[in-house]
Amino acid sequence: MKNISFLIVVLLCWALPSVAQLKADNLNTPFADSSRTPRAGYASAYKNMKIYFIKARPSLYKEFANMGNYTSFEKALNTASIKVEEVSSGGSVNTLRFKNTSKDTIIIGMGDIVKGGKQDRVIEKDTLICPGQTMMLPVYCVEHGRWTPSSTGTTFTAYHSNINNVVRKSMVKEKSQGKVWDNVGLINSNMGTVTNTGTYTAVTQSDEYNKKLKEYKDAFTKELVKDSTIVGMLAVTGDRIIGCDIYGTPQLFRDNAPNILSSYISEALYDGKPVTIKEEKVSEYINTLLANEEKQDQLLENNGRSLKINGKKVKITAFDN
Repeated sequence: MKNISFLIVVLLCWALPSVAQLKADNLNTPFADSSRTPRAGYASAYKNMKIYFIKARPSLYKEFANMGNYTSFEKALNTASIKVEEVSSGGSVNTLRFKNTSKDTIIIGMGDIVKGGKQDRVIEKDTLICPGQTMMLPVYCVEHGRWTPSSTGTTFTAYHSNINNVVRKSMVKEKSQGKVWDNVGLINSNMGTVTNTGTYTAVTQSDEYNKKLKEYKDAFTKELVKDSTIVGMLAVTGDRIIGCDIYGTPQLFRDNAPNILSSYISEALYDGKPVTIKEEKVSEYINTLLANEEKQDQLLENNGRSLKINGKKVKITAFDN
């Protein structure tokens, strides 16, 4: 019986209908059809950043009514529900082995950072790992000056955060380990957290950075917890869009929102300016992203990522040109 139940869980992990749903038909967006002013409860600003909220319509809940249990990567790693390790004793800079040892499906986010192994890494793409499944996943190094086992040997037992959004965009647009190292170096230098191994995770050793991060996070979290239908957010600073992340369910969003928010805030702290972007530009971007499947796929091809199961999107990440 246990084997049959386990098989059902695995099959459900991959058995969502092949209908895409993260578009305007199933989402409430900040701007009404003819308005260029955000609706009440759909935007929040703090210092050099503004967040626009995207919310689920009843039809979206129906799309994912039988989705099953999903666990965030952070929770899975903290509860030892997933094993992350170098592919061998010699290791491979841009590949790690992930094994789901739990009964839930684990969602791993592009930009999630793991500490340990022979050097800290950031995960290159969104992935779902079914119960019992082992996968080799592409990663980038974010610790240029180390290639020796940590105190945990060749395994990774600590989740750090989701990386600065500048690096997330670099992974999508430039697809270069060298560019990732360059950006990590610039961010650490800007934050005053240069270390002998050049690890990105050193940024959290800065009391000033942590203080500013918390101020922003507290301000936006107060707004996020007010509405349980939120499934996505778009962030802006200065006259530009930082990024947009949308999930298939409110629960998936809530599980991952704190780390995505940290990624946005980190970019605003690194290269942010007072918000001057016109609401029309934000509205047009959201409308283009969510208009239809064809336009969405075109936009994401070079400026984002999507996580699909049998053609059905459970998450999209989008950046501006």
